[in-house]
Amino acid sequence: MALLSSIFSPSAARPQRAAVQAWRKNDFTAYAVGHDEQAVMLRGEPPRVLPGFVVDFINSCDDFAPMEAHVAHYADRHAWGSLEANALRSWLARATEARLLVSTGDVLDACARHTAPPPPPIETIGFPTGGDRIDLVGRALGSFARNARQHARRVDFLISDGSTAPAHRAAFREASRAWAKEHDVRVRYAGEEEKRRLASELTRRGIAPDVVEFALFDPLGIGFACGANRNAFLLHEAGRMFCSIDDDVTCALAAAPPTDARLKLFSSCDPFTRWLFADRAAALEHAGGIEADFLASHEALLGRGLAEFAAGLEPAQLDASQVADDFLRRVWSVQGRVRASFSGHVGDPGIPTSVYYLFYKGENRRRLTESEQAYRAALAARSVFALAPCPAVGDASTSPGMAMGLDHRELLPPFFPVLHAEDFTYGATLWQTIADAFLAHAPLAVRHEPRPGKTMLQPADLGPGQRAVVFEFSHLIRRIILRFQRHETAEPAERMRQLGRHLSGLGEQSLPDFTDHIGGQVLELESSKIDQLEEELREDTDTPDWWRQDLEAYLAHVRDALTHEDFDIPFDMKPDRSDAANRALMRELFTRYGRLLEAWPDIVGAVREINATVEWMK
Repeated sequence: MALLSSIFSPSAARPQRAAVQAWRKNDFTAYAVGHDEQAVMLRGEPPRVLPGFVVDFINSCDDFAPMEAHVAHYADRHAWGSLEANALRSWLARATEARLLVSTGDVLDACARHTAPPPPPIETIGFPTGGDRIDLVGRALGSFARNARQHARRVDFLISDGSTAPAHRAAFREASRAWAKEHDVRVRYAGEEEKRRLASELTRRGIAPDVVEFALFDPLGIGFACGANRNAFLLHEAGRMFCSIDDDVTCALAAAPPTDARLKLFSSCDPFTRWLFADRAAALEHAGGIEADFLASHEALLGRGLAEFAAGLEPAQLDASQVADDFLRRVWSVQGRVRASFSGHVGDPGIPTSVYYLFYKGENRRRLTESEQAYRAALAARSVFALAPCPAVGDASTSPGMAMGLDHRELLPPFFPVLHAEDFTYGATLWQTIADAFLAHAPLAVRHEPRPGKTMLQPADLGPGQRAVVFEFSHLIRRIILRFQRHETAEPAERMRQLGRHLSGLGEQSLPDFTDHIGGQVLELESSKIDQLEEELREDTDTPDWWRQDLEAYLAHVRDALTHEDFDIPFDMKPDRSDAANRALMRELFTRYGRLLEAWPDIVGAVREINATVEWMK
């Protein structure tokens, strides 16, 4: 793991051994049993009965902090004196012995049990694309080929092309041959014809044709099928590790600023450090540049057990400030490894609206609101620098697919084939279906440079003519995926089928029942977001008034938008379709993705046989 420190934080000072542990509540359930007592149960253990005030205190410890800081805060909040505080202290030894309170040292000890054999090197990079984008793919492929050559690597490149026009596919085939010759690399290409050959082989082996069609193409005419292109990579690379890079990304790298933390663990949060800028030049100047082996940054994470990240760390070198219960549950219960790795990005943020910036917290919000002029400019500029502050391992909170590594040596789930933000949906599906999977982020950013002309929907743009509650369909289906009650001990294939049956079952409801269900999900989602933002307004009194006014205006817009007929239609689906057509389409998408998940283990099993005999990606 020397690579992590040498590439990502070359000048970071090593902190001294910490004398004081930080503590947090463990993942448990508690139920009142009378006499002001509660029965507390950890997974797999019998309940323990404790006084209600002790359990209430433990539940208040939702962040890692020194024990005395937790006690002082709780005593102050309840106006306690020394007698009450001492009574609480008398129970703390029992609470820690019962593992109801856990320390950062406990977390490191648990991580040390997550071992994995050394993974193989990454030897393949794929670019999903489609349409008139040869210039972008050529730019991307050339930059990553040069980086590989500089670091004495032999890398094969894959191009998965969703072009519907034969002329575009012919141009990509010709360009692929030219790129292979120019960069002295192997370039494989799969357009519709190549994927049709694969589809034919899959259906010949008993996979339903409509499932194969949805996995690899765009049968519903959505118009954007990046996920289908990524599915082609998953099938071609079944049994291997590989990287998937957006076609408008280049291998111009920037590193995170030095930090004392050598490992960050996170869940149910935004783990990135983020800066926003008024223009691209300012973003690039701030990020700077670094010469580094791009694939090595993913190899330092992908396929590795948590033991490698925790080895030799002191508690003070671990940033566990954003760890939540779901992550702890997985750390205690499985022996996992990183199945997906991600780079940060500098340049375009790859999101449809700067409304998302209103949800920033802590230092990210402070930087965003340092001045009103810079804030207003940043809302429209599409210029960011966003990445993990140090090597970070966590859940599906974020999964940006601009530059990602996937360990498909064992079964991984399929991408949602159509619509934007398929990477955001994928993180949730991966977390839910692979019980021993962790997702990891390198403190290294790639350059994201789409063609000029992309606009950003700003908070001020929302109004009667542009009502938005949920901005992207991916946010809706992701929420439903994450709320699915999985069977914790089931194997990945069975968990995939269980989730698939759940999603297809939702889509197979009558349209009125489906609409009611989706409407309820939207209301629940927005209610929790409104509660969160209103709490921010109450507690963050240092933020400028103009930010507070923007946030209050956005909340007012959401409350009004929820009363309109189209409140349940994601904003990215509204153009060109009626509400009724969109609801029917959403229902179809749930059904199709559910059926794809159910069939995917069989598809991957079949494609391993196909890949051994048929070279379908030329």
